[in-house]
Amino acid sequence: MRLATLLLLPLAGCGYTAGLDLSREGIRTVAVEVTANETFRQRIEIPLTTELYAALPIHTQLTPTSADVADAILTVEIGEVSGRSLIRGGIDPVREGALIYSVRAVLRNRRTGAILRDRRLHDRAEFRAPIGETEQSAVREASADLARKIALALEPDF
Repeated sequence: MRLATLLLLPLAGCGYTAGLDLSREGIRTVAVEVTANETFRQRIEIPLTTELYAALPIHTQLTPTSADVADAILTVEIGEVSGRSLIRGGIDPVREGALIYSVRAVLRNRRTGAILRDRRLHDRAEFRAPIGETEQSAVREASADLARKIALALEPDF
């Protein structure tokens, strides 16, 4: 018993903390606002908002809830989505393509309005028409990846 305690003591002071430090500030619940879309691409904000609700409880200790009772408010803005043709050809105008997203995620304390986290993130999702992938499947993939990245970016050492 004593040996186990002595072995664990150096780990206690290493500076690593499990989970978010937000819980020390009383932040345990979060309201996720509908993702803002500053691009000309319509409806790309919907899959990202949906994926955020799924990713937060998996990758953080935050529980999504309504804005009137949440400890914090998470706002995400899609600032840019650019499409690229990687390979053109044949019957299909684009055989392989990619979408590149740029987003900003801001977590605010609901009571004080103080910014707790302000992160800018990027992601790229590719699609290949010959194997049945489409630009819509790339949107879904990028949304899932970005939601995971946003949740992880709420960590203090991100």
